[in-house]
Amino acid sequence: MTDNMDSVQTNWRAGRPVATAALIGSAACWGFATVMSRDLLDSMAPLTLLVIQLAGSVTLLLLLAAADLPRHIKRRNIGLAAALGILEPGLAYAVGLAGLAWTTAGEASVISASEPILIVLMSWLLFRHRPSKRFLVCIALAVAGVLMITGSSYAEMGRSQLLGNLLIVLATLFAATYVVLSARIANDFPPATLALSQHIVGLGFALLLHLLMADADSVSNLPLHTIAYAALSGVVQYALAFWFYLFALRSFAASSAGLGLTLVPVFGLVGASLWLGEVPTTTMLFGALLILAAVVVGQREE
Repeated sequence: MTDNMDSVQTNWRAGRPVATAALIGSAACWGFATVMSRDLLDSMAPLTLLVIQLAGSVTLLLLLAAADLPRHIKRRNIGLAAALGILEPGLAYAVGLAGLAWTTAGEASVISASEPILIVLMSWLLFRHRPSKRFLVCIALAVAGVLMITGSSYAEMGRSQLLGNLLIVLATLFAATYVVLSARIANDFPPATLALSQHIVGLGFALLLHLLMADADSVSNLPLHTIAYAALSGVVQYALAFWFYLFALRSFAASSAGLGLTLVPVFGLVGASLWLGEVPTTTMLFGALLILAAVVVGQREE
């Protein structure tokens, strides 16, 4: 039985070129979907958007996981794996979408680029994977970059955008914690099965928050085309992005896979410019360069 399971898990792994392509694909999905979400937040509340997005994501993941689901749903640790969905997409995107409603898609994408640094930081705090002194310098650079972006927002737009950016930072911290914990179970389940279990829990968490929040919109009051657009953004941001990322985690360590996330702001800034007409400031671009430099140097160090 053990030999058979080892054989199955080996088959789930992919070669580095395929895993790298999956990593880039996840970054593209998260970058472009951030732009789509920012566009949608003009017409609905963050929690309403999250519920619709996760419903669309779960629908696609059910189709992707259908073949493997009956075989793995009874495994003892599926409940623990699914519970990580409270962190992401649950808390990470509930907080992230609330922040996105008060800031720009470009700034949100750039701040999220600090996630690889936070991944190593959380590995240190949770599992005592102590980073080197050089990596601590990289963490300081990344923090400086985030402060430059949030500081420029306060100078130009005021407190609301500053609060939005701080919420994006908190959401990124939740996401980094999710990656550190998920990396330890990534090879226990097929990517679609693992993502589905976590997204079902995330959807339940989002529905609970939606019911508790008095200012959440009713889905029935939204135009059908808006609901379809929101569901499509959920498929891109959750189902496809998580599927690609969990697939890549089978061939990369959590800290190494985090390097692919540096591409998120590239896709996000391009998408925000073309789709929403956002123009990044010089300070924002310099802060982005600091974050990207810190991540690249830090990943080499790790």
